Amino acid sequence: MGKVMFGLSVSLDGYIAGKNDDVTEVFAWFSDAWERLHEIMGDSLNDCGAVIMGHRSFDMIDGDEGWVFPDGTAPEWPVIVMQSQPREPVKKGKTQYYFVTDGIESAVAKAQEIAGEKYVALHGGSAVQQALKAGLLDEFHMNIANVLLGEGVRLFDHIGSAPIHLERLRVMETPGATHLSFRVVK
Repeated sequence: MGKVMFGLSVSLDGYIAGKNDDVTEVFAWFSDAWERLHEIMGDSLNDCGAVIMGHRSFDMIDGDEGWVFPDGTAPEWPVIVMQSQPREPVKKGKTQYYFVTDGIESAVAKAQEIAGEKYVALHGGSAVQQALKAGLLDEFHMNIANVLLGEGVRLFDHIGSAPIHLERLRVMETPGATHLSFRVVK
């Protein structure tokens, strides 16, 4: 089974999106680090086998053509959406969506079944928080943008009160961000 992980950009004060879900500020570093992108992110397009997200993230990316990035490219990752209402799987564009109603454990099991040896990526604050709290997250990569947002969508809310210990794997700097990678100690 592949690892369960996430890679997200975040402000220094812990927000993955600002007011009104605006991610402009947390991704501003991207244009200044283009030549080092593979070094920072690896081959995430080919190494990812499936993505898990909550219904809120799904609502933001769902469209007639499936998941399409701002640059017009579309990943071919299957997406497992956690939500409260049952729904049949659906294919839109290149994106195959599956829907689970029985929590993060079920979502991870489904994603790992689909991904095989490739890793499972978590997308959005809720999926990350639930996986951390359940002890299902293996690694994470944070691109900490050189900005304080003050409000928005927090990355590490609702993870419980028990300490979660981490092993630092890597630290890298680019002009607009510091990139940190951690393994979750289990």
